[in-house]
Amino acid sequence: MSEGRATRVATGAARIGLGVVAAAGAVGLAVGARGPIGDGLGALVGWRGLVVAAALVVGAGAAWRGWPIGRALAWPPRRWFIAGAMIVALASGVWAHRVIAKGVPDVPDELGYLHTARTFAQGHLTAPSPPAQEFYYVSWGLHDHDRWYAVFPPGYGATLAIGVAVGAPGWINPLLGAALVLVLFLLAEHLLGRDHLGARIAIVLYLASWFRLMNAASFMAHPLAALLGALAVLGLLRGVVWPGEHRARWAGVGGAALGALVATRQLDAVIVAFALAPAIVLALVRAPRAAARRFALAVACGLPLVAGYLAYNRALTGAAMVTPQERFMAQKERRADCFRLGFGPGVGECPITQGTHFGKDGFAPKHAVANSRRRLDAWVRYAWGWTPLVLLPLLGLIAVAIRGGAAARRLALPAALFVGTVGGYGLFFYHGVIYGPRFYYLAWPLAVLASAAAIRELGLAVARLGRRGPLVAGGLAAALPALLVVGLHAAWPAVKQHAGRRPRTGDGKLVKALADPALRDALVFVDSMTLPATVTDDPVHPARNRPLVVKSLGDAADAGFARLFPDRRPLRMLGARFVPLAVAPDAPMRHEGGALYPLDDFRGGFGDRGTSPGLGRVELSAGAALRFALDGPARFSVPIWVIAVDAGPMTVALAVVRHPGSPAIDVTIDGVAIATGLVTAAPGWAVERIELPAELTPGRHRLAIAAPTGRRGEVFALDHVELVPRR
Repeated sequence: MSEGRATRVATGAARIGLGVVAAAGAVGLAVGARGPIGDGLGALVGWRGLVVAAALVVGAGAAWRGWPIGRALAWPPRRWFIAGAMIVALASGVWAHRVIAKGVPDVPDELGYLHTARTFAQGHLTAPSPPAQEFYYVSWGLHDHDRWYAVFPPGYGATLAIGVAVGAPGWINPLLGAALVLVLFLLAEHLLGRDHLGARIAIVLYLASWFRLMNAASFMAHPLAALLGALAVLGLLRGVVWPGEHRARWAGVGGAALGALVATRQLDAVIVAFALAPAIVLALVRAPRAAARRFALAVACGLPLVAGYLAYNRALTGAAMVTPQERFMAQKERRADCFRLGFGPGVGECPITQGTHFGKDGFAPKHAVANSRRRLDAWVRYAWGWTPLVLLPLLGLIAVAIRGGAAARRLALPAALFVGTVGGYGLFFYHGVIYGPRFYYLAWPLAVLASAAAIRELGLAVARLGRRGPLVAGGLAAALPALLVVGLHAAWPAVKQHAGRRPRTGDGKLVKALADPALRDALVFVDSMTLPATVTDDPVHPARNRPLVVKSLGDAADAGFARLFPDRRPLRMLGARFVPLAVAPDAPMRHEGGALYPLDDFRGGFGDRGTSPGLGRVELSAGAALRFALDGPARFSVPIWVIAVDAGPMTVALAVVRHPGSPAIDVTIDGVAIATGLVTAAPGWAVERIELPAELTPGRHRLAIAAPTGRRGEVFALDHVELVPRR
């Protein structure tokens, strides 16, 4: 195919694609967004409407006097404008982190990312599991054969580690958002024209968004993914597709950015590659040798980062193609492959970790539609400074589709990225709506470019009005920032409700209470899984945390754990108060069964946390037991810890839930048998203490329980393990 024919085909396809996307978007907004758009229009009733009307009048009057307000946007030199916008993005992002997010994490993912960042900042890939590891918890993290790590890819954790190292992790996402200003401006110049005005409009729309501010406030990976995605698009377009200077350099930057995105959010990388593929193919058709050479350079720059990510997987899971998240799900869910893309039986069957189950047929297209509607509703509500401005991207696509030419080909990229994002995440069973439709943050900056294109096209249309054109243009130029400001103000209560609540940390007050210098020598037990993960700044060296905050597992277990830190004052946190905890000097180490879930070593069944209603309503020491459901002959092991002064001859006491369907078991410690053929079945339900002698050295050991004659349907339940020295 000749170059000219290829260009004509690409242009025609782009125009058709833009029209289809715009039509689909219009139908979607008409069906599902009339409420939010109506709310946005309703916000103009009263004083907000008067502000916008006044701006219209002032803008038109200034234009009549020869002072068009629109020129104010073009007045600052290019570098000054970019620098000023970056400062605004940074300052507003830091404000959002402190005011919206209260400076603390709340979403479980954030705690996982912080754990990874804190571990990396100490120079470790994983933290060693501490003694009595069940007291140390982090969301989306696990203790895996004496290693403690979170499940997410390392890209964002490595970036966040920079902030951890300098004591300012909350500044990382605002800084990433500021960097995106520069990348978005450069990309807009090429996609919207070199007159710079379209790029400046795009930056204004980018800054005036609660979607941006909510993500800047967070400890989530989406701002990094958006930056890397935009940089990959810019680099590969300038390096492989478009003519210009420094093409090899830009190709390398684009390839490296896409490789880093693989190590941050893999699905996002696939979506970006999908959106770029047509432009890359067209470039290869037009200039096969030159484009192929630069594309190969991009691949060469991206591959080391992808290889590093695969090496990270191998270091944690033992296999390059097995992610830590897959390892996590295999331990936490009965259906180990529930957390995957697509449709069918088993997809989304993650009741323990996600609270999701879609029936025997699994996740289906109807569920994908429901999830997408929920995400798109949040897109309408939070992505634009004033809700009705959600119409702008569609208007921009329509205008460029009508115009055709290179403009249509270029704006097809944001459209393809949005379609790929909606479609790609349509295959994911979890809705993910917090901090706005966060899965769509990848596509949002480029959607802003389509909005800027619509405004520019409107400006061209107004210019054709003759003498009235300047007055109309002046009024609209003044009205747009007024609409953005009043729209942001009107949405503020909803934003606080959506992203500003921090119930797990008392809106940050509990974290502040734990920062009291008077607690530096304390060991604090809390009835929370979030607080310990929030305030554990050094997971590699737990004793360096002051105070050391851990999950309370009940009086008996807490007392034994406190003996590991004789130099610390044991306290229990009740609300924002701290109550001294009396600890017997010879309190035995107790491992509560329910806290030993998830198991990192098991076969022939699955272990989870069982509560009294599911275990014959027996009284459990900490409210939950380790419940292991057998599929046949089975075995599992758990870590136990021997306090140094207790080592030697010991009694290993197993508190077992006896019931009619419990198997006979063998018990070993570090492979040495201490009991065989123990009968745990009984006519009724009861917790019984089985005492077994053992000789144990200080430190960590592995207690294994096997049921060599186990049968499918049998269930073994362990309330706790207690290690008592024999004096």
